[in-house]
Amino acid sequence: MSTAMETTFPAGPGAPRVLAVSARDERTAAAAAVRLADRLAADPSLDPDDVALTLAHGRERFAVRHAVTGTSVAGLADALRESAARPRRAAPVPGLVLDLGDGSAPLGTPPLAQAVEASATAGDLGLPQAAETAAVLYGTASWLAAHGVRPDVVLGRGPAAAAASALRGELSLPDALRAAATATATPPAKGPEGEVLVVRLGAGATEAGVLCLDPLDPASYARLFATLWERGFDVDCTLGRGGRRVRLPGYPFQRSGSVTATVPPGLRPLTPHEQRWLFHDLVRSGSAAEHTLCATAILPGPVPGAPAADAALAALQDRHPDLRTVFTRSGGRWFARVSGRPVPVTVLAPDSGAAPAGRVRAAAAEDTFAAADVPLVRCALAPAGDGWAVALAVYAPVAGSSSADELLADWCELAGTPLRPAAAAHT
Repeated sequence: MSTAMETTFPAGPGAPRVLAVSARDERTAAAAAVRLADRLAADPSLDPDDVALTLAHGRERFAVRHAVTGTSVAGLADALRESAARPRRAAPVPGLVLDLGDGSAPLGTPPLAQAVEASATAGDLGLPQAAETAAVLYGTASWLAAHGVRPDVVLGRGPAAAAASALRGELSLPDALRAAATATATPPAKGPEGEVLVVRLGAGATEAGVLCLDPLDPASYARLFATLWERGFDVDCTLGRGGRRVRLPGYPFQRSGSVTATVPPGLRPLTPHEQRWLFHDLVRSGSAAEHTLCATAILPGPVPGAPAADAALAALQDRHPDLRTVFTRSGGRWFARVSGRPVPVTVLAPDSGAAPAGRVRAAAAEDTFAAADVPLVRCALAPAGDGWAVALAVYAPVAGSSSADELLADWCELAGTPLRPAAAAHT
């Protein structure tokens, strides 16, 4: 839900803004920060919200990062120069933990749409203060998630445990609020292994490995988002503010040096073809459907069992190795890798009320392929009268010279059910 309050908090008049830049290496990142500072100094009339929005949208996000906060164009320019003077290096992105605390301290309701809505739900249910606190925590965490702060796990104790359970999808919000009000125990969550960064809701001083967010302090949001950006998280540094695109310095490309040395083991840089398609789809937010190749067919006989269907898809990837490609993120950059994990075929239950060809196509092709660590080929089966329907979808950048029809025919051959030419329908 978008409301006027969301456009004035947490970056209302006088509150700090966040400007974020990134580059492939330390020298180029420092140059990008200085060039942006020069641009701000040359035009003090620039609106910081316009600058933040221009930086946030339509620009590739690299691993080496600077982020500064400030309340004026001049202050932001000075902060950028100071940041450029400090070394910045790419580092692995840690796991992210959101700690809602113990819910013991009553919170005011920050003017965030999600927090106001959750608080109203607690009021409509006629629940006591503990539920109100859980609602505020739930709403604040929901606002954070909507702006890119997506934790690996959410933790909480006391009334906050119920809010955490709702955020993990284990309870509906009304059920979580009732659990908070009655002190009903909820299942605890297990924290992630390895290096983690904790974001704790509540006023307090930031300590090693822990960032505190005071939900009622606009400056606290700016500090949190700037730190998360520099740690490699792709958060929305506009803080949900509007704005318009303005002319800013472009990426300061360096002719010397190589970025291949920074490629993590087991990954490879994207080819220019993959970059063009993937980044287009990411910027267009869901346009990967335009670049999905899909073919469907209706075949006689019983639906193949899942083991045979899965084995045929694995054999298809052996025959066309590029179909094992997976796009992934590391250090704020996109790479490609070869997946060794089998891709399961989706076998749909019988449904007499829907066209089987449409059902399998929807199951295989409707979800976007433009995401991290998802298979770039999918297959789905469904009963179809006395026979069965099959659909095979593939993301175009990894299909090579093969058409969807050819890949489907290969899969059918490997599954032991050769495809007759008249049976296929390419989309």
